[in-house]
Amino acid sequence: MTLSDLPRFIDRWTIEYVRVYRHPIERIWRAITDPKEFGQWFIRGEIDLKKGGAYKFLAGDFSGVVREIDPPHFIRFGNAVSSGAAGYFQYELETVTDGTRMRFVQHFPSTDIYTPTPDDLGGDIPVPGTPWKPGFVGGWHAHFDSLGDLLDDIPMGSRLPRTEFQTLAESWAKDGRYAGILDEKGAARLVLQFRRKERWNELNKVYRAYIREHCPPA
Repeated sequence: MTLSDLPRFIDRWTIEYVRVYRHPIERIWRAITDPKEFGQWFIRGEIDLKKGGAYKFLAGDFSGVVREIDPPHFIRFGNAVSSGAAGYFQYELETVTDGTRMRFVQHFPSTDIYTPTPDDLGGDIPVPGTPWKPGFVGGWHAHFDSLGDLLDDIPMGSRLPRTEFQTLAESWAKDGRYAGILDEKGAARLVLQFRRKERWNELNKVYRAYIREHCPPA
């Protein structure tokens, strides 16, 4: 992880991530708007790709409407509330020398009430009163890493450095194969899923400190 991978707080309620992927802008656009694509690196869901079109990601109550769209450069997703205080997230794509620059921005209303999620590994709120849970902020980071893997056509998480936990998971999966509980492909997939979950929790620790240090004061 490099400093350029870390997000920037635009203000207390808005955060920005910037990544550059070595692929054409049309390829990135497809990856963030085609359900067959974003269902692999992000969350499965559906999008009606037009202004005012509905979207729904199949994780909690993650739904709303497309506020603005300008293929293949810009798309803004708003929640179902029509007031000016509604939150949103958006992708801005720009062709650059090395490929495509993706700027992702997420904004939350300052008027909402944000509470911890005690049963979530990253569900605490380092800066009370804000929406920035470590698991949430680090989750976007992990998703954008996975997007890079998808674009490069490699198994998601396969470029992560090896860890002791990964070795233990491989040993456990090997026992599962011998016992007939897992086949070879299933065992490999499970080990990779464990490693990605471990990575997410590593990011939780990074972002817990990062949020405390960089989130602007009230």
